[in-house]
Amino acid sequence: MTERRTLAHWIDGRAVAGPAALFQDNPADPADLRVEVPEAGEALVDEAIAAACNALDPLDRHGIECRADALAAMARILLARADALAELIARETGKLLADARGETVRAARIFDFFAGEALRNVGERFASTRPGVTVEVGHVPVGVVGLITPWNFPIAIPAWKIAPALAYGNAVVWKPSELSSAVADALMRILVESGLPAGAINMVLGGGSTGAALANATALDALSFTGSERTGRAVRLAAAANNVRVQTEMGGVNGLIVLADADKDKAVDCIVNGAFFAAGQRCTATSRIIVEEAVADDLAQRLIARIADLPMGDPRAPGTAIGPLVSLWQKEGVAAAVRAVEAEGLRPAAGGSAVDTPHAFYPPTLFLDVPADSALGQEEIFGPVAALFRVSDFDAAIDRLNGNRFGLSAGLCTRSFAHVEAFKARARAGMLMINQPTAGVDYHAPFGGRGASSHGAREQGRAAREFYTTTVTSYQLPI
Repeated sequence: MTERRTLAHWIDGRAVAGPAALFQDNPADPADLRVEVPEAGEALVDEAIAAACNALDPLDRHGIECRADALAAMARILLARADALAELIARETGKLLADARGETVRAARIFDFFAGEALRNVGERFASTRPGVTVEVGHVPVGVVGLITPWNFPIAIPAWKIAPALAYGNAVVWKPSELSSAVADALMRILVESGLPAGAINMVLGGGSTGAALANATALDALSFTGSERTGRAVRLAAAANNVRVQTEMGGVNGLIVLADADKDKAVDCIVNGAFFAAGQRCTATSRIIVEEAVADDLAQRLIARIADLPMGDPRAPGTAIGPLVSLWQKEGVAAAVRAVEAEGLRPAAGGSAVDTPHAFYPPTLFLDVPADSALGQEEIFGPVAALFRVSDFDAAIDRLNGNRFGLSAGLCTRSFAHVEAFKARARAGMLMINQPTAGVDYHAPFGGRGASSHGAREQGRAAREFYTTTVTSYQLPI
């Protein structure tokens, strides 16, 4: 029998019901779970923003230690419920159970990290150029922050936005993806348990109309978005029109360079992990494999063999390497992109449209000897699809890597120290991976890209303070 979960919004510390407008089924087994999601719309978004505004003074009176304690409590509860949350993530989004548990633990670590940062929001004090005057620089909350988060990391990405927002004294209105709303509801209940004032964190559910209402809200002080480039551009323009501080993370068509001197086994591990794990649904996934000509044939054969050995199936089953895409809608988007590439005359060496898969599953797909002008080199597919490009040498590899409007993550496999240093100097990406997959980052280090991948301040780690606080400079004569 199908389990049905009917969700509600959370505003000012209470659940607010609404009629089901959107539905998400278990993408691996639609008969297992159906999530029913209400659509908030403009009026409820405004109500949530008003509740957040009213919570700012109580948050300030609570002080930094209470905020730190609340964030630490969130971390403890997440760890205690990690297994149940992982099960729900796997059922709602199709993420592998082990990955889902790892993500939940990572979210707990993020809340714990920012519990400490709440106490370390230090400023500066120094002498003015004017005799007797002292200059002080402090960092105060921005105010009410809107957060729009995606489905591919349904707990970790909300954590790395919500945790710093609260740590620095802001109130939050959060709009999660309609494809991961049950996970969002479970996280929201943990946040409510933490003891923060009512209205400090509010959650509005729904799809594009709710996201648009939040993006266009004039009463916000800041807005942070993670998602597609097209939607991110619209969010950025809407926020800018209202003079709302905005931060957008919008993915990439990430390249991994493999030079002739690389450890081939390690390079194949990096490619398979980056391109195909999580069904390719990571903004840092490897889309472009840029290989020096001398080793391209050998590497291609190794990849084809490894792909053939990747078990695809139930994300909760032991041994599964590739789970489903998040939804049938996502599968159709990936399939359409692959068909368009095949229409260019390219034939996949693995996977592709000829492989029949049930439900929301899509096979790991590899194209070889892809020309530089192919759409595979320019557009994000967001599925388990990668293309191999041959280049003559390191300089040609760097040119191919940088010949793209995106710049989130880039990788290099080599044994050459000189090429590593040249790569770090010349690669146009916000995150550089040396002999590692392009996907996979630390929670205490800055996250973000260049070009079309990102706009605004960096996320995560101590860098998050730049977005979630306003710098205030004070000049004072002795009293």
